[in-house]
Amino acid sequence: MESFDARQAGIFIIAITMLSNAVPDFFMEMNAVVSFPAAMTRVSVDMPADLPILAKNRTIDMLCNNVDDCSPTSVCVAGSTCVDRVAGYYCACPPGFSGITCSDTCMRPADVVVALDVSGSVGDYVQNYDDFVRNLVLRLNSDSRFGFLVFSNQASVQFQVSYS
Repeated sequence: MESFDARQAGIFIIAITMLSNAVPDFFMEMNAVVSFPAAMTRVSVDMPADLPILAKNRTIDMLCNNVDDCSPTSVCVAGSTCVDRVAGYYCACPPGFSGITCSDTCMRPADVVVALDVSGSVGDYVQNYDDFVRNLVLRLNSDSRFGFLVFSNQASVQFQVSYS
């Protein structure tokens, strides 16, 4: 939850991990921590010897060669505001609009619980899960509430739908 709050506050999070061939639930967990897009901000290396060169160079390149994704023109619509981030941007949508560029209208909030299979059978499809959940969250009304259930050989609640 701390990483979510930090990202909401505009803090850019990169994870440098060993185990580039880790099991799918490890990637799901790391994707939930790092800033979007996770494929860029989750830097994985196989050997400790790779840290000084590979991880450092990739991280420095991402941070120091960042371009303004909102200039010269913004892709955001419906009177939204484009907010530049390292390795991307997001559109701050006005009420009644949602989606990556604020082009979707979803007037009713919803309570949604997503069950994610993170067993070994998922394999190379972990990024598809991550993309699906991110796109779902971005497209629904901003007052919607979300819960996530992750399961493999046993289930555990990762995030709960909150009641205010």
